[in-house]
Amino acid sequence: MTTQRKGKWSEQERWGVPCPVLALSLFLLSGGCHPPSQTQLVPVSPSEMPVLRDDLDRASLQTAVRHSLSALHRQNASSTLAFGTERISVAHLRASLETFLAIIETEGEPAPRLARELQFYRVTTPVLFTGYYEPLLNGSLTPTARYRYPLYRRPDDLIEVDLAAFPSACSSTKLYGRVEQGKLLPYFSRAEIDGQGVLAGKGYELVWVDDAVARFFLHIQGSGQIALPDGTRLRVGYAGTNGNPYTSIGSVLLRQGKLRPGHTSAADIQRYLYDHPAERDQLLFHNPRYVFFRFVADGPHGSLGVPLTPGRSLAVDPTIYPLGALAFLRTSKPVLAPDGHVTWQQFSRFVLFQDSGAAITGWNRADLFWGSEAATEAGYMAREGELYLLLKHR
Repeated sequence: MTTQRKGKWSEQERWGVPCPVLALSLFLLSGGCHPPSQTQLVPVSPSEMPVLRDDLDRASLQTAVRHSLSALHRQNASSTLAFGTERISVAHLRASLETFLAIIETEGEPAPRLARELQFYRVTTPVLFTGYYEPLLNGSLTPTARYRYPLYRRPDDLIEVDLAAFPSACSSTKLYGRVEQGKLLPYFSRAEIDGQGVLAGKGYELVWVDDAVARFFLHIQGSGQIALPDGTRLRVGYAGTNGNPYTSIGSVLLRQGKLRPGHTSAADIQRYLYDHPAERDQLLFHNPRYVFFRFVADGPHGSLGVPLTPGRSLAVDPTIYPLGALAFLRTSKPVLAPDGHVTWQQFSRFVLFQDSGAAITGWNRADLFWGSEAATEAGYMAREGELYLLLKHR
């Protein structure tokens, strides 16, 4: 969900691809593919094994593993997933998770057997771990003077072109846009949607909320809950994006000298936006990426298509890391004192790759799901640490 994360739109694209789309796709392919980076996953020898201390309960870990297995069992066993610059089969990933689950369900102290039966791979570069959460917003199913900021469903004219379906394509490249007079154009930006109202009145509104800043951060998180005036709560989840590039508002405020280095947490950014309402919209428009939502019955769900488990689900770059896989992390987490002072506490735990996000790219980025309404912890979370992937011996 930092990221605009979140799951993929499940409906199959109904649009055909006109010739201008194909021509533009091939043009992008000629300059958009980059050679793979040097492998940064190395097997860990027994003497280099990390201490497998997990700071959370085992039940939540079992739940998260079962969620990954349920998603992988819906995939073709012979299909492959990214594993650094290599590929691994879905069947191998399933077997790895099943082995791990059997061990933690039967062993009181699983570490020795895990070290024997699973191979640990270390990410050689330090990984920056950030956090995200499921926010709660106030909203209404009808617009009023208070509830005037809409959340939109995926527009009917938004098309998604998977360039991997074309010869010589980059497997991870997708193109988003709209067709006008036979030409593919970029889809509307945040400034056009929220500033100019280009989607207003077209029947795309799902719900209206009362806070433009909270709505923006809901876009960053990718899913959330809406509290209606009668006390009912609705859950919304990611349904698509306009495909525009993601720009960090914190980096904009830092570059403009409006925030100081080391003071660009979500709380710092929100505070500035609330304290400077006249600047709010233009600052938000610096991030042209826009997220569309849908109502969901449960969740939140990540891009793997399964419910996220607080503290256990990690968002990563699926062009490098295999979604569904098991990992072990070591880093530090924020601890907020009653006086507002933040200290950092080291921790380690097993996690599952169950999500992705627009801002989560490359080897050295990962985003930890903290749960519902965990804005403080998720907002402050930003620490480098170690990441290990676990697979059954080949």
